[in-house]
Amino acid sequence: MTRQDLIAVLWHGRDPFADPPADLRPLDLQGWRSQHPYLDEAVADLRPGVVVEIGTWKGASALHLARTMAALGVAGTVIAVDTWLGAVDHWADPALFAELATEHGFPSLYRTFLANVVRAGMADRVVPLPLDSVNAAELLRLRGVSADVIHLDAGHEEASVAADLRAWWPVLRPGGLLIADDYDRLGGRFPGVTRAVDAFCAEAGLRGPWSLRGKCKILKPD
Repeated sequence: MTRQDLIAVLWHGRDPFADPPADLRPLDLQGWRSQHPYLDEAVADLRPGVVVEIGTWKGASALHLARTMAALGVAGTVIAVDTWLGAVDHWADPALFAELATEHGFPSLYRTFLANVVRAGMADRVVPLPLDSVNAAELLRLRGVSADVIHLDAGHEEASVAADLRAWWPVLRPGGLLIADDYDRLGGRFPGVTRAVDAFCAEAGLRGPWSLRGKCKILKPD
């Protein structure tokens, strides 16, 4: 599907980047492992038409994926799924909570994401989808959108990650690739991520996951 196809089925034809505000926030691409060999290899090897990122934050990894597609001549689109309201760790950690940029008691992080995409000149390769993970997956299924690559970097609690994996696996096309962030066989900061991924692979009888520097990848059988 082209970006226009995605705008038609997900946004009823209304491009969310059509009229960016005049008072764009300054560029702020804070992120973690936003550039990673697995992301680069996914674009180079699969040449994806649709990449879905669940948990976009300020857009650093979504923009890296979009730039990589542009550099390699891949006519693909990144669907950036996030509520832009933060997860439990963003509300529990004072430093991360400050990044939510609350206005009148409500996070305004989406404005930072929007400004980053526009300033990077990648609005024609990114489609935001401001929904929670499970509802976003259901919408894509209803609209017949399948993903070639999924980059999962949303919640970090075991139950949350397990729900995300169950919700998004049907959206990934056969032969597609799922990349999960914060995976660490030694435990790491978010051991719930590793437990959820390992349990999902065991339940589904999948090979892998293969891991490298804080991310893991799972190839969906053809």
